This record gives sequence, C-alpha cells and structure tokens, in this order.
Amino acid sequence: MVRMGVAVIAMEVAALAVAYAYFGWPVLLVGVPALMGTLLVLLFVRASEGLRRRLQEHRAARWDQEAALPGGLMSGFFEVSKVSKTPRASGS
Repeated sequence: MVRMGVAVIAMEVAALAVAYAYFGWPVLLVGVPALMGTLLVLLFVRASEGLRRRLQEHRAARWDQEAALPGGLMSGFFEVSKVSKTPRASGS
C-alpha cells in the first residue's frame, strides 16, 4: 500500500516537472492542488485501512467457537416428556 502510494506521488511529481518545463508556471496552478488532493486521498485511505484492519482483528478475536451452546433454536422441542413410573391410585 505504501509503495503504491509512493509510486503514484512520484509519477505525479514527474509529470508536474515535465509539464512545468514545457509550459511554465501556469501549470503549477493546476498541478499543485492536484498533488495535494492526491496526498490527502492517500492519507485518508491509509487511515481508513488501519481502522478497518483493527476492526477486523477485534471481530476475529471475539469470535469463539467453543462459546456456542450445543443445540439450536428448536433443541428439546421434540423430546418426549418423561412419564412417571409410579402407578396412579384409582379412586373407585
């Protein structure tokens, strides 16, 4: 990521230098703000990638396979209730 950003900035500076040599100072009116915009975008992307990476690590750390309870939503629903083995006294 950093090397790609440095390569983009280097190419932009090289293009700005060539344009300045050919056209003169008016190129700087467009080139310098474009260079600053590129730097700001790269800094923003770098900061957001760091936050995204930290969030991903946090989510991965809190997921624990052992914490899941056995069964599921319907566990125990189809189990037959236990019948008592003591006979009922008939009331006749």
